[in-house]
Amino acid sequence: MQSPHRPSLLRKMNVRKVLEVIQSQGTLTRADVMRCSGISAPTVSKAVSALLDAGLLEERETAEFSVGRPGKLLQLPRFSAQVIGVVLEWDYCSVVASGLDGHLHEDKLDRFKTPQSYSELIEIISGKILNLVEKEEIPALGVGITVPGLVNSNDGRIFLASNLHIVDGQSPAVDIASRTDLECVLVQKSTSLCLSEKTYGAGQSVDDFINLDVTSGFGMGVFTGGQLLDGQHGLAGEIAHITVEPQGGRVCGCGNLGCLETVATDLALTHYVSKRIGKDLEFEAIAELVKQGELDITPELDRTIEFLAIGVAAAINIFNPANIFITARLFDLRDDVFDKMCKIAKGRALQPSSSSCEIERSKGNKYLGAVAGIINHLANALGPRLT
Repeated sequence: MQSPHRPSLLRKMNVRKVLEVIQSQGTLTRADVMRCSGISAPTVSKAVSALLDAGLLEERETAEFSVGRPGKLLQLPRFSAQVIGVVLEWDYCSVVASGLDGHLHEDKLDRFKTPQSYSELIEIISGKILNLVEKEEIPALGVGITVPGLVNSNDGRIFLASNLHIVDGQSPAVDIASRTDLECVLVQKSTSLCLSEKTYGAGQSVDDFINLDVTSGFGMGVFTGGQLLDGQHGLAGEIAHITVEPQGGRVCGCGNLGCLETVATDLALTHYVSKRIGKDLEFEAIAELVKQGELDITPELDRTIEFLAIGVAAAINIFNPANIFITARLFDLRDDVFDKMCKIAKGRALQPSSSSCEIERSKGNKYLGAVAGIINHLANALGPRLT
């Protein structure tokens, strides 16, 4: 006997499929959607109606010079609806609005120094979101919040943020939702960048890829078989806290000694350069001194590259990806840094896996990551993916 829930589930899967086709292909007619998805015309029409009602699609007329009776064009809303992205970081936090097509309204980007307490953080962010929504006078469908830490995907609570301890054990999405009355979701920064690459970037046509973000911690998100690797609590693919320096390593934010995160990131490089010269410097200051020829950081940079390559090689061996996209500012410090790291990583990884893996610099950004987090959340609410 057929399950009574099956027709309803299939409808939801078709609605999601139509949304994903338009996300990947851009502006389309209903006939285009039918051809790209393989779904029948009546089913496409019903799915489109559901997406229009939900505010996840908009339609517009075709150009006046079109021949015959052209169908209306369907597209992701850019200005008729918006989502809000919130980026939490150890030094500065940001709030930005975006269309559902990933077009950031960067003129409305609000960046502010991270406060010292969690309560102040939530109050500031909630106020900025409400001001942004009221100023724009555009329906806001939700808020995506990213954090450079470990997030329990089951309840939205932060297990640990090694470089932002004021949020440890907290649930920012729940707290911001209660103050703004908006749908909110919390996503690990590394996962959000992975979603961004899949939704808007080079990962759209790739089923097996990794996104690495080493700007502060060593964050990694993994897509395998076209699905985001999640795990029991959303922590799958977490290799930042593998011990690589058991003797004499730095104390990590997690409490252990010598974690990969303490030696293979922009922040790690900043620490070791500052330690050698006896003065605390920000990464930007170090980069400027290097550019002016006033500071030689070759020992620290080469050491960081070596450990980063070890992490990349481990990711290749464990997950066998087709692509690895990496976000790191240290690649800009010297012309040969990226190529040198790739060569070391491929030399350390298993040859069958490394030979078919392309390592690239990520073209995404942290703001799109937050936006992709809420877009993915809204898509998940429509129903499971139709494969």
